[in-house]
Amino acid sequence: MSKQKHTAQKNKRRIPSPLVIIGGTILVLAAGFYLISGYVIDNRDPEAVRTLAEQAGEQTAPKSLFRDDAALTFRDENGSNLVSVNVEIAETEEARTQGLMGRDRMAEEEGMLFIFPDQQFRSFWMANTPLPLDILFVNEAGTIVTIQRNTVPYSEESIPSTAPARYVIEVNAGFCDRHGIREGLNVHWVRM
Repeated sequence: MSKQKHTAQKNKRRIPSPLVIIGGTILVLAAGFYLISGYVIDNRDPEAVRTLAEQAGEQTAPKSLFRDDAALTFRDENGSNLVSVNVEIAETEEARTQGLMGRDRMAEEEGMLFIFPDQQFRSFWMANTPLPLDILFVNEAGTIVTIQRNTVPYSEESIPSTAPARYVIEVNAGFCDRHGIREGLNVHWVRM
């Protein structure tokens, strides 16, 4: 066999099959998508996410499936009402564990109230929760002791109270800033 013919056959064998080329391309694209989407999710703006969710909700979504278990009112230092929301109550272990996981929308006037059997330091997380939230920790006297604002959807990082709490309230991210809610104010609720 001539050297030229041998080199041609050798070069022919080095060309990868179309399946290998396609598979490699798909693998590279999938890895790039995974890295870029992870970066985007970790660095998104909670207010923009909320705005997009609201716009999508206005166009296609019916009213969310919240139960109105209680009317909860935030009060200022003088006892005057600042704003009220209807809340779904989570007071069983199962309901508290589920929380807002999997819920993709919540109206401005809605929230969730977690009731615990005792007062202690509490910690929440955002695993499987697509909504950015403000999480308020409230003591037995009904005083807000900690507010964790603009939590990150799907995050598994601990979101702790800075003082013992018996109740926890979850509302849409930015709710506290929009309505002047701050630590030291009181909340009151009445079951419906």
